[in-house]
Amino acid sequence: MENNTSNTNGKTGFFSILYRTRLVVMKGDTTILNLSLLFGIISLLCAPWLVVIGAIIALVLGYRFSIDRNAAAFDKDFEHVVKDAAQNVKSAVENVTGANHDGGSDDSSNGAQM
Repeated sequence: MENNTSNTNGKTGFFSILYRTRLVVMKGDTTILNLSLLFGIISLLCAPWLVVIGAIIALVLGYRFSIDRNAAAFDKDFEHVVKDAAQNVKSAVENVTGANHDGGSDDSSNGAQM
């Protein structure tokens, strides 16, 4: 039962591990690209020719690739990331639809009162 509880926390979930494992592309000391391994795998499945050609070109131009496991900046589990993203989208939609609706009502009522 302890193991099931720790798995539902998401720290050991498959998608959480793929999200926290980062593929970093650097040129000198400058980070050029910092992607989750999850995005890299999806890209490789959708357009393998583009990923392979891009990697070859990057290597020829002197870029360095590294893999950062359990990156500190991405310590949230994947479930929380998805929930946060869903909340941000919902809030943005409410702001846009609420601002247009309320703004239109207030402007027309103020114009009618004047």
